[in-house]
Amino acid sequence: MQKNYFHNGKPTYENEYKKKTFQFQNIDRKTKVDINKLLNRVRIEERSGIKQKIIFSSLIIISICLLATYSAFIK
Repeated sequence: MQKNYFHNGKPTYENEYKKKTFQFQNIDRKTKVDINKLLNRVRIEERSGIKQKIIFSSLIIISICLLATYSAFIK
């Protein structure tokens, strides 16, 4: 049901401004999923996460060591 609003003597329609979104689904197509590919992808993501954690922690340790040596030379 449309609602009419009059603003400055001109009618505006509420439903005119609403955008409709359509969802398309592939009902006819059946896709096969290989569980081994999914598990391998999870393993690779875990490895990359571990690598990022190691790199981040090593950068923090190196920066602390450099700060300590710098402060030792200053005194």
